[in-house]
Amino acid sequence: MTEQTPPLPVLTERPPYFIAGLVALGALLLYVATIAPTTQFWDSSEYMAAAHALGIPHPPGNPLFIILGHAWGLLPLGADYARRINLFAAVTSAAAAGLWFLIGERWLRPIVPPPAPPWARRLAAAAGALVAATGFTVWNQSVVNEKVYTVSVLSIALVLWLVVRWADQPPPPETRRDHHLVL
Repeated sequence: MTEQTPPLPVLTERPPYFIAGLVALGALLLYVATIAPTTQFWDSSEYMAAAHALGIPHPPGNPLFIILGHAWGLLPLGADYARRINLFAAVTSAAAAGLWFLIGERWLRPIVPPPAPPWARRLAAAAGALVAATGFTVWNQSVVNEKVYTVSVLSIALVLWLVVRWADQPPPPETRRDHHLVL
């Protein structure tokens, strides 16, 4: 006889997207205030030139960054190309900070149970996301395009947030949830 695990409870509380936007905006303002005005040392110039020309930088090449950076570089932001690409790094990192807030807030729900006010877990999640966004390596990569780290962090945060949201959805009747997850 097989034993079935009980389904996870369905959460009815909506994610605090507005607060996530504020966290992302706060990180973005900090990054823009400290953004590099031009290229920096190591691979920064190579990746900017490759994005501008839709070329291939040294292996592994990072085609997603090249395509996204090229599209971002075409936006009429009123700055030179190097500053626009550095701004791309800042925006992707700030968006990741907003997603990390959402993930942290969701994961804190079972730890900070409902008798506690919701602002407590939201404050803790915001503090965690902002501390992570101002860590030396993250901040350093967010103000200058030194490779593709901010796009990678945003991709990881987005996939993790989608998995968290997927896990919160009620399962369809008579199906197994794990059959729908495709990696």
